[in-house]
Amino acid sequence: MVLFLSLTTWPGVSVINSVTPLVLGLPFNLFCIAVLIVGGLCILAALYASERRSND
Repeated sequence: MVLFLSLTTWPGVSVINSVTPLVLGLPFNLFCIAVLIVGGLCILAALYASERRSND
């Protein structure tokens, strides 16, 4: 989560601060943030699944 935070705040967003390449109709910086959100969701879902398996 610290990696996600650093990529979406000032130092990290300067790397993806570009609008011109449209990806799936979204500007590049918005697409990267959407990918980070989906990635975080997948990581949290995997952690939830592993926690349920360890409790059973």
